Amino acid sequence: MTRWLTCLILLLVVTPAWSQDQPTGPELFQPFGDLGDGPTTNAEPKITASLHPATAKPGDPVTLAIEVIVPEGYYTYSIGDEPNSTAIKITDHAGLDAPTSAPQPDHPPKVEVTKIGKVDFRQEKHIGRVVWRQVFKRAADAKATVSGSITLSMCNESGCLPPETFPLAVALGQGPAFPGEAASDSHPLTLDITPTEKTGGGEHPSPVTWHIELSPPMAQPGETVTLSLTATLTDGFHIFALTQDKANGGLPTRISMKGLRGLTAIDAGFAEDRPFEEKAIQLPTGAVTQKLFHGTVTWSRTYRVTEAATDSGYGTRGQVLYQYCDEKGCLKGRVSFALGQVGPGDKLSSDRSQNASTDDDAGQVTAASPDNSENMLSWIGIAFVAGFILNFMPCVLPVIGLKIMSFVTQAGENRSRAFLLNLSFAFGLMSVFLVLATLVGVIGAGWGSQFTSAAFNIVMASIVFVFALSFLGVWEIPVPGFGGSGDSSGQEGLGAAFAKGVLTTILATPCTGPMLVPAMSWAVSQSIGVTYAVMMSVGLGMAFPYILIGAFPRLIAFLPKPGMWMETFKHVMGFVLLGTVIYPMFVLSGVDPDIVVPTMLFLFSLWAAFWWIGRVPLTQPRIRRARAWGEAVAFGVLMGLVSFGSFYHPDDGFWSPYSDEALAEHLDANQTVLIDFTADW
Repeated sequence: MTRWLTCLILLLVVTPAWSQDQPTGPELFQPFGDLGDGPTTNAEPKITASLHPATAKPGDPVTLAIEVIVPEGYYTYSIGDEPNSTAIKITDHAGLDAPTSAPQPDHPPKVEVTKIGKVDFRQEKHIGRVVWRQVFKRAADAKATVSGSITLSMCNESGCLPPETFPLAVALGQGPAFPGEAASDSHPLTLDITPTEKTGGGEHPSPVTWHIELSPPMAQPGETVTLSLTATLTDGFHIFALTQDKANGGLPTRISMKGLRGLTAIDAGFAEDRPFEEKAIQLPTGAVTQKLFHGTVTWSRTYRVTEAATDSGYGTRGQVLYQYCDEKGCLKGRVSFALGQVGPGDKLSSDRSQNASTDDDAGQVTAASPDNSENMLSWIGIAFVAGFILNFMPCVLPVIGLKIMSFVTQAGENRSRAFLLNLSFAFGLMSVFLVLATLVGVIGAGWGSQFTSAAFNIVMASIVFVFALSFLGVWEIPVPGFGGSGDSSGQEGLGAAFAKGVLTTILATPCTGPMLVPAMSWAVSQSIGVTYAVMMSVGLGMAFPYILIGAFPRLIAFLPKPGMWMETFKHVMGFVLLGTVIYPMFVLSGVDPDIVVPTMLFLFSLWAAFWWIGRVPLTQPRIRRARAWGEAVAFGVLMGLVSFGSFYHPDDGFWSPYSDEALAEHLDANQTVLIDFTADW
């Protein structure tokens, strides 16, 4: 008892003293000057507002510039929705119309991503000096003023002070005149651009990154500056030279200048920093040579700063059109840039010798001359022949086997019906090529690029696997004439014929690389009309034999009559389809190796589900067959969730491949490093 009383007394004595040393809620955030290394630290930012140009007339742009100088050792955040984000609010603007744009910084923030577990925390920081600009329009000759506030948080390695709001009040002509009188006219002199491409159902970084620079900075009239555009490509990809011939299966890189301010060109055009590589390829029209680059290549051009730059600064704007390829196919890219002091009103002079670029006047393919028209017709003819040859590719043979059996069942049928069935099959073929033409010509997706999607490969593997199970007798496809049953009396429907055409074209895609990639690369470099013409010619060539047989049914007289050979043929096609499953699985291993095992488990669950469906023959009542389908679908969905939920463990980016350089970099940053090593037995 005495021991417990002693402990209670000690607790009552110590608690007030301990509580006195602990900060309460509001005091956890210290005022400016008390964050970091002591009460003498000055965390107060320096804020300057200006409104220019003073000579702006009604209708002219007027720029509100807010300069923030962050104390050394501190940083502030970019504009956003987070609690510590910078916020600029305009409460009144007299003599000015409403802002025509949101506030923009004069340079991008420094982006830092910190990984805690599996979550990425992204921070956009401004360090040192930053100028936010917002554009208005002069409304009247009356006095123009702007008032509002800017809210900032000052942070360092120890933490962040609570956001503090600073008032803004400035009249037209007040404050320093920062370079660039309108936000749209002021740009950084250096750009780092990573375009995105749409693959796998989302946008992903392109394998081509750009560094565009106008240097040196602060050049004076009479001095020279260099505009350089550097493309860096991922291993396995290449980009074409300026002088690449479009007829040789590749789109030349085209740099188009759109506007100059305070600059005049010295060089006749852009020059590459190293000789291009030459690659000989075999096209149906003959052997050609492509001019391309791997790795990194820089195009540059020199300009002289004119006297006009004294008052308005200097800058340039333009765009790059290019094509990048790997062994699977090609995609088109477009990058626009604006550097220095330049705006939409800045154009090129009428002297084409000063403004010549690698592009033609319209930035597009010129009108087809007789030679070009003949060249296009030859490519269309080649595409037609290539489409016809696709019918004999190993990827297509399983579905062609289905079509052969449907030809056998059509023997002796009404001629018009046979023609409609084959026409429906042909429409199924060509519908896929129509979609692919849109993807290639409008969106810019590459031929065969759908195989870069893990989801697409899983769906394709599942479809082919399920068809193989049907051919092998595990279950029967309840669509007349689709080959699931050995009964040859069932008539093929128009929908089944169309579906066969779609499936045939999709299965053909992996076998088209060596034959069609050069033609597709050429088509992508042409106008959208040419792209559609070439792609549809491929579809028409592939569909031609079926349209011909539909028009002349006697052509199928050479096929044997229906009999037991069809059952054997169906089983053989089943084994061929099982072999076809290997291709999407092989591609899947390259897209995402971690998803291969879950996919295999899912395929085995499909085997069990369709075996359950096959236990109820098509002769049973519809209610019983529907019940079997419902149970199988439920089982398949459940196993899909288990397969891709419990057995799929993708690389979350926490681990990275080992290298001495990476280890040294982390150690120099005083970071803890875990090294996971094992033996490859």
